Amino acid sequence: MKKSILFGFLIFISFFSVLGKDVKCGIIKFNDTVQPVSAEFVISEIREFNRNKSVNLILIELNTPGGLLKSTREIVSEIFESKIPVCVYVYPSGSQAASAGFFILMSGDFAAMSPGTNAGAAHPVSLMPGISTDEKKNEKKDNVLAEKIVEDTAAFIRSIAEKRGRNVEFCEKAVKESKSYTAKECLKYGLIDFIEENPETLVKKIFSEKLGIQADKVVFIEKDYSLRERILSILASPEIAYLLFLAGIIGIFIEIKSPGAVFPGLFGAICLILFFFSTRVIPVSIAGMLFIILGVLLIIMEFKIVSYGFLTLGGLFSMVVGSLMLIKSDLPGFSLSPSSIIFTALAFGILFAFFVYLIVKAQKQQVFTGKESFIGKKAEAVVDFENGKGKVFFNGEYWDAECEENCNVKKGDKVLITGIEEMILKIRGV
Repeated sequence: MKKSILFGFLIFISFFSVLGKDVKCGIIKFNDTVQPVSAEFVISEIREFNRNKSVNLILIELNTPGGLLKSTREIVSEIFESKIPVCVYVYPSGSQAASAGFFILMSGDFAAMSPGTNAGAAHPVSLMPGISTDEKKNEKKDNVLAEKIVEDTAAFIRSIAEKRGRNVEFCEKAVKESKSYTAKECLKYGLIDFIEENPETLVKKIFSEKLGIQADKVVFIEKDYSLRERILSILASPEIAYLLFLAGIIGIFIEIKSPGAVFPGLFGAICLILFFFSTRVIPVSIAGMLFIILGVLLIIMEFKIVSYGFLTLGGLFSMVVGSLMLIKSDLPGFSLSPSSIIFTALAFGILFAFFVYLIVKAQKQQVFTGKESFIGKKAEAVVDFENGKGKVFFNGEYWDAECEENCNVKKGDKVLITGIEEMILKIRGV
């Protein structure tokens, strides 16, 4: 009798330990392009969850237009190595797992999408600006290289699909044919496991249908970008990188033009350092950089050489051409629209020309302090000059004065100060 009661009690406890289990889910919010900063964030958070064993499931909320294949491989590799199951979830509605994001979606132990999302279009594109030419020989080499990249990328998605038991054929079409799928199509073709409206419903379904645990309550532990990662991610933006380069070049040239100003030079140096950090991610053309520098030089020369505005126009044109060439990539999220480039380049060029004008104007202004401030001012003779020497009244004081040339100055005459030597004013008659 006692044994049966004890056995029944154990069954009772076991039953409620399964049905009433609270589960913890770590959420990694991935709403960025796939690049070194975002990859570092995802990898570090996956490792942190695994190291502390603080969660039962890792949920990556994904929304990305794509990015770098190298960073994608690093993220996929980390997901494969995770001891805790990882679910990649395209969320919220309207999000996408395009290009590189498709590989990450397929790599999860579980893959899910919310209604109104899409995935695919994972055909690889080149990072190198302007590699194609009209020459047949180079065109043939480019085609061979492109084919190798496509085949390697297709093999990568096949290996992911085979490991996770997904539809290899449709995964490969996303790479080779740039196919893109809605959430319903992904579920129909066996690319994902679930379509769910929200994370809580999804997590409960994963535990009940895939892990055999009835989760009554889900405790979420969310991980988002820290301040450091947000700043680094912003610096990896093409728009910010472009503005940093323009601001850096202009700041340095203003400092060269007006030594001792300090702030323009310091600001320009900081901007250039941040720009060169951005080049870790963004493809930058050396020719574009040189065109922009040439444009700045031409604008400066306008105030040294009389060209009736032609040097300024040439400088602005050079800045626009250089800006169009500076950042060029077919990767989503790694390019600039021509209209925004032209507007920004013209605005910066005109603003820089205005600053140079102000600097040159300030340098040409008459000095208002010291001996030099006397030159060009008028004084009044207080005695008749003899042998070109006499006294004048200037600025509330009496001064000895001496004519630079033969002059007949009488008391009360106005004279013009042309210089000063040993406290004697040099003057000439007005």
